[in-house]
Amino acid sequence: MIDVPVARLLGFELIRHDEREAEVRMPARADFAQEYGVVHGGILTALADTACVYLTLPRLTDAERMTSIELKVNFLEAARPGAGELRAVARLIRGGKRIVVCESTVFQNERAILVGLFTYLRS
Repeated sequence: MIDVPVARLLGFELIRHDEREAEVRMPARADFAQEYGVVHGGILTALADTACVYLTLPRLTDAERMTSIELKVNFLEAARPGAGELRAVARLIRGGKRIVVCESTVFQNERAILVGLFTYLRS
């Protein structure tokens, strides 16, 4: 579990992270479904963003913080509650002094569900 309130609520678990990638997983619970019975896109986006955050955090100094300044996601397929856990794999695109850009892909089983680009400001 990641020790952040919203991450605990959603059941996020940091699986691994290194200089190149981070992976976060979560269950595809029935209470994450939207009106058509698939996992809500906002929850999938939060998972993808969290993987990018955990890729970026180790790059910050103790005095630095980061904040999201832009994101764009494409939904490729529907994620289904109970059809297997969801996992996001984040990769660093650019790790600049002020701007960090990451790509994150969410999978259910081996199917790509979402791909997103996330931009953060280091301050």
